[in-house]
Amino acid sequence: MRTNGPPDQPVPSGSSHLLRTINERAALYHLLEHDTLTRVELRKLTGLAKPTASQVMLRLFESGLAVTLGRTTARQVGPKAEVYSVNADYAFAAAVTLREPDGVTVAIADLKGHERVSSTRRIDFTAVSPDRAVQDMLWHTAEDAGIDRDLISVVHLAVPGAYDAENDEIGYADIPGAEDLRLRAAVEEFTGCAVTVHNDVNAATVAERRNPAVSGGLVLLWLGREGIGTGIDLSHGLVVGARGAAGELGYVPVFPDRTGPDDPTYQDWIGAPAVMELGREHGVEGANAAAVVAAAVKRGAAGFLEAYADRVAGALHLLACLFDPPRLVLGGEIARAGGETLVEHVRRRSGALGDLVLPSAVYGDAVAIGVLDLAYADLKGRVLDAALEGREGRSGS
Repeated sequence: MRTNGPPDQPVPSGSSHLLRTINERAALYHLLEHDTLTRVELRKLTGLAKPTASQVMLRLFESGLAVTLGRTTARQVGPKAEVYSVNADYAFAAAVTLREPDGVTVAIADLKGHERVSSTRRIDFTAVSPDRAVQDMLWHTAEDAGIDRDLISVVHLAVPGAYDAENDEIGYADIPGAEDLRLRAAVEEFTGCAVTVHNDVNAATVAERRNPAVSGGLVLLWLGREGIGTGIDLSHGLVVGARGAAGELGYVPVFPDRTGPDDPTYQDWIGAPAVMELGREHGVEGANAAAVVAAAVKRGAAGFLEAYADRVAGALHLLACLFDPPRLVLGGEIARAGGETLVEHVRRRSGALGDLVLPSAVYGDAVAIGVLDLAYADLKGRVLDAALEGREGRSGS
């Protein structure tokens, strides 16, 4: 299915065709929002008359967008009602995450929003270009799950560094070949479908929307294994900046009134190098920064935790002054290793801001989860828009 082209025919304003397509879109919307519906439930949600609801469902069946799953099993007077559902296999959304320095993760969701398959591999980007790695991983993952690649309608990618959507350029990414590549154009060429590229921390920020406590907006301070960053998700959505570089906190000097090569940036101050250095100072060992923090929590190394929390609290004060968010969330592998213990130390060091600080509510790979959420939302919107435009079947495929 392809849903990113213009409609074959314009829908006449005020026509019966327009009314039909509006009704179909309304029915399809509720089928997407609910796992299953009976015709009575659909009529209550849409306000459609019984004959109209029957006609709408017939057209959705004929287009392949809807299927029946049998009949209700509850005891009732009269015939049992048919149960309707969206055809999960009608179209698919793919999400790809590029990781520094050598990782690719692919996940594919169906039209119901269910993740059907995911895979992760290490890639030598000096031997295989990032766009070719994406192509190979995407097609192999789809094939392994028995998904027809022609039914993948949207692809969303999460990349490290700053992504300039206007010029299709990736900056500040420690992936060989990434900065010389027009990734969106390359992926669009071999997939033939709509492609969107996101910064990885912004994708992780979207995943945090699953937490009802941040419904009013948030700023995410990402304390990652490879780097730090900031995701800004306020009342009008993600703030990405004119060139996609909003939130690149790791490049900001901690003490802007000083100059010189030894003056730290926030990456030096609260990122993995700082954690390793603080660990050595306080006698806490670990194979990497997350392991050091986990060891500090396990043994109750208060000196280490207070010293690191003090630095993190300073970064949060800066973010609060700049964005005035309703919530400040700590995410990334380092923050996850510290868990609630680290969050409590940060709260104490944050003064009046302490009540705003939350741990990440995402369990698992926040970047991969967030970019799949974005991909599925895009797919759902395109399918609904196609229904309103009055297309039939898999128009554009």
